[in-house]
Amino acid sequence: MVMKSPDTSHEPAVPPLSALTEAQLLEAMHAEFDRLNAEHFAGELIRPTVIISRRKAYGGYYQPQRHRIVLSWQAYREHGWEEALNTFRHEVAHIKHPNHSKAFWELASQLGVTKRYAASPLTPPRTPHRYVYGCPVCGRRVHRNRRIRQASCGVCDKNYNPKFALKLLSDDQR
Repeated sequence: MVMKSPDTSHEPAVPPLSALTEAQLLEAMHAEFDRLNAEHFAGELIRPTVIISRRKAYGGYYQPQRHRIVLSWQAYREHGWEEALNTFRHEVAHIKHPNHSKAFWELASQLGVTKRYAASPLTPPRTPHRYVYGCPVCGRRVHRNRRIRQASCGVCDKNYNPKFALKLLSDDQR
């Protein structure tokens, strides 16, 4: 008796899924799009640009004006292949239905979306300010995204005064 292995043709063929590089993840998502397009849309959809982002506030999203799907690298690293694939399929459904309507969820289910919401990255976003300065007199802290060349504490003196010149306390080396 010959045993047949289960049909796995619906899943994209990729290297060990927990260890993909960004390029391999992109390649796998392109292959998944091509498979979904052929099976569910008769090849009518135009392949969107797929971008892997370093941002950490979301699992992924679709930008219709740019016809682009953005996926979070951090979410993939923390939640794995299945979650990334689920998010990608969810975003492909948005190509046809921009809102989370009944028609959207029916299509998403047909595409294999198993969850209603994508898991966001667990790692909290970095502090939004790279530089922290302090007044040497009153100790007030000032947070800035750009480096300050010459500034003084506005609490100690409303006008620039070198006596109250702000000192760099920390520099988040992003």
